[in-house]
Amino acid sequence: MTSHSIPAFSSTPAPGAPERSFRASSWALWLALLALIGGTAVMGAVGATVPPMEAVSGYYFSDTPLWYQVAVLAGFGSLLVWSAAGLSGIVLAVLGLRAGAGRTRAIIAIVLAVIAPVLTLTALIGALGVGAALL
Repeated sequence: MTSHSIPAFSSTPAPGAPERSFRASSWALWLALLALIGGTAVMGAVGATVPPMEAVSGYYFSDTPLWYQVAVLAGFGSLLVWSAAGLSGIVLAVLGLRAGAGRTRAIIAIVLAVIAPVLTLTALIGALGVGAALL
């Protein structure tokens, strides 16, 4: 095999090759942002309301009004939606990386989707602490 038989590297796609699509990495970034913002907002709201409700209603969660119990459980249930958005973002980011299009967006999406659960838990604990300190 001589050097003349090895094709030279070219950044342009071969004729007939499909064009690189930035859709996967763009969707990944938006889904990761949705997971981060949605989970953090919901857990911050739940955490901010728990200490005042406990102060008024009683120590146990079952002492609070039914409408509040449903709202808190719905907030925690919505974590399934935010988790699904984050996982979908990771999958689409990996597909974007494999396609070689939108690498920066795909890497940012993976980082945001991985950090989202940590920040969501931090928002819950922080809001609980602030709510308890304000009593």
